[in-house]
Amino acid sequence: MSTATQSIPAFVPASRPIPAAAFEVLGYLSVVGIATLCFVLRWLSPNGAVVITVVLLAALIVLSWVRFDRGRHPCFLFLCMLMLFQGGRLIGYCLGRIADPFLVEAMVDAPFGISRDQAGIVMLSIVLSAICVYAPCRWNYRRISPPTDVAVRRYLPYLHLVFFSSLPFLLYKNYLYYRYIRGHGGYMVFFSDYGHLAASVPLVVRAVALLTLPVLVAIFVFENRKKLLYTVVALYFCSSVVILLTGTRMGLFSLILTLWYVARIKSTRDTRIWRVVVLAAALVVVANLIGLARSGEDGEGRSAVDPVGFIATQGVSLAVTEVAVVHRNLFKPYVVSYLLHELQIEFISSDVSSYFRGRQFGFDVSVFLNPYMFKQGFATSGAYVGEAYVVGGILGVIVISLLIGGGLRFMHASSRNAEMLLLVALALPEVLLLPRGYLLGWGSALIRAFVLLVPLALGWSLYQLVTSVVKTPLIKCE
Repeated sequence: MSTATQSIPAFVPASRPIPAAAFEVLGYLSVVGIATLCFVLRWLSPNGAVVITVVLLAALIVLSWVRFDRGRHPCFLFLCMLMLFQGGRLIGYCLGRIADPFLVEAMVDAPFGISRDQAGIVMLSIVLSAICVYAPCRWNYRRISPPTDVAVRRYLPYLHLVFFSSLPFLLYKNYLYYRYIRGHGGYMVFFSDYGHLAASVPLVVRAVALLTLPVLVAIFVFENRKKLLYTVVALYFCSSVVILLTGTRMGLFSLILTLWYVARIKSTRDTRIWRVVVLAAALVVVANLIGLARSGEDGEGRSAVDPVGFIATQGVSLAVTEVAVVHRNLFKPYVVSYLLHELQIEFISSDVSSYFRGRQFGFDVSVFLNPYMFKQGFATSGAYVGEAYVVGGILGVIVISLLIGGGLRFMHASSRNAEMLLLVALALPEVLLLPRGYLLGWGSALIRAFVLLVPLALGWSLYQLVTSVVKTPLIKCE
């Protein structure tokens, strides 16, 4: 008699495939690590390091376009702005437009350079920041469906009423701004005498004009009738032409990019690359034309059809990061003061007349570079990479960039809801300007948005009351 033994299969846990996102991030970090080692050992020259930095940033932009469904993520726009404002001079150097990308020329009587090691830290900070912003957005990315307008469609008649009622106030305010600026020294009035500029407009006009922008964004998010949507957007930008003539451009351009992102979220169709190229080319030409009207504009960007010159000129914010790296100890004691006052940027006049040490990181850098020009109203912008380096060195850049990436991921995930997409669209313009702005400037913009939504909510309650009374049929007494 024989007994058959049944073999019991061994349970071996199946190995999980490593996500492609991990390969991408680890691959980039490996390249950065090898390049850093070669740079430290002096096997890699600063010129070669500049080329590698530009290639890595450009490759990340292409990768974000491909991985995020052709730009359906704020990370794509953020990396483009980082490339423009922090890598613009590096691009100009690679294309032969600039002899030394690390030569600090803005606001100084005698341009000065930085050492080889300091230049390496600047490039390392920018590249690590780009990777750390991309990584949280790329991890477990899922395409979201367009938000439905069923719950918000009822707001549209009220929003259109408020928009067309406030538009004349915005146009009048912009005209008064333009008239004051033309009569008091031009574009620099925004930085040297903003208090008197704002006082030149009646308080009621300024208050009502503040409602136009959030209402425009709300209409753009909620409205699906394209003809009416295009009409509203065209009217808003036509009313802002007067402000563009004064030399102000970044606010409107970041708004255009934000509206483009909202349109991409609302659409299920893929964007063709030629449309993005045409939009970028149009913005460059318009920006250069505005630069021609601005007093004191750098000669590098004076041609309206000179994209390389425009990119190199916009990259002047790299100097802020350089100063932060070289003179970190000068600014580090004021880190807390910087962050607290950045939350007040949208509410308090920030011209040079109210300056004190520790109020704004960009202002302190400007005073360091040239206190005499600063008193006349000239100032550099900020740079979140430089400010993050002041906070905690390379580790600070990594941690803060990861937080920014996490914030962009949250903004994308929140965009599947129409009401949340509205809040995203109100904060995104300041987020996109972080490469030449301040760490908590977006927070101030978001607080301002909530403040402006309060009167709109009260107006909505009044609108409902009035319409309910009008629609209620009169009771006839026999």
